[in-house]
Amino acid sequence: MNYLKKNEISQLLKIKSAIAEKYSFDQILQVCDNLKLELDDPLFSYSYAGCLLANHYRVEEAIKMFALNMDDTFSSILHNYLIEIGDFVMVSKVFKSAKPYHIYTSTPLYQTHETAVVKNIGVFVQNNPPPVQGKTVTIMDIGPGDGELTVQYVNKILELYPIEKLRLIFVDPFEQELKAAEQNIRKKVNASCEVISICSKIQEINAEQISQIMQAAPVWFVNAALSVHHMPREQKIPMLKQVKEFSSKFILAEVNWNHDLPEKDSPELIYSVVKNYGVFCEGILNLAVSEEDRKLCLYHFPVDEAINIIKQDRPCRIDYHTSIEEWKKIAGEAGFKADQPQATYQFMGQPFMFTMVLH
Repeated sequence: MNYLKKNEISQLLKIKSAIAEKYSFDQILQVCDNLKLELDDPLFSYSYAGCLLANHYRVEEAIKMFALNMDDTFSSILHNYLIEIGDFVMVSKVFKSAKPYHIYTSTPLYQTHETAVVKNIGVFVQNNPPPVQGKTVTIMDIGPGDGELTVQYVNKILELYPIEKLRLIFVDPFEQELKAAEQNIRKKVNASCEVISICSKIQEINAEQISQIMQAAPVWFVNAALSVHHMPREQKIPMLKQVKEFSSKFILAEVNWNHDLPEKDSPELIYSVVKNYGVFCEGILNLAVSEEDRKLCLYHFPVDEAINIIKQDRPCRIDYHTSIEEWKKIAGEAGFKADQPQATYQFMGQPFMFTMVLH
């Protein structure tokens, strides 16, 4: 979703050229004014120019440009951020602390998505019974976070099947999240559970960790909820090929964004960042939390992610959100067949977040 038309891209590239050639602010503004009628979203010309100006160390001019599109949620946030921080830089490493993410999980967007993910996993397991009955059943979860989502779908499964014992394999690069996930499983899952925690990014697991997973076979299914967009396309394919050795069934829950293939400063990339993170931030802005917590969540999660995506050349990004259509291609190249995606959150009639079963 949130794609530009070809003619819009060609028009917006005039702004990119003007900034690359170091036009004055007034000259760039004139370019933006001239091409507004060529865009479905006329004021995006100012947001695009603002992002590029910020990226070219012209922060004061970026603030002035964003001020011309303050009705746009993310442009308004970037405007205020630049005034407060004074520079177009990340204020912290994303997820250095888990608190910003946990604030975000209380937004209606996330809760709607989470509820739909649990429902969709329930439908999947009804159609795909466990490989062994009455014995230990193994599920692998990539990026379980604090384990709250895992607790919900596991308890949903236990309503459907009399599973004697569950084995959960958690793969996550953050030690504190693995500990939190295991604690939540122990407290809240209504069955005997063995937890195997592997502290690693899924694309970086080593031979010993792979052996540990293989010894737990068969793995009923692998779940990955908002956890495999932290690698570019060229790493997603071998990652899926490796996961296919663990299980033939993979449940992918992701955002339908376009932050992988587009190059730095391209209209396509900036448009996707501004529009999608705008929707993403709406719920945070409306949360009944303190202004301190709201700003903590915004600045240390979506804004930091967006700035990294905008500033970095493609190989150096920390996020590579991928569209549904691109995920289908990636799955096919990795040897999976992708079922029809199920929207878990819709915006303007399009899937904003989704689940998709690969098999």
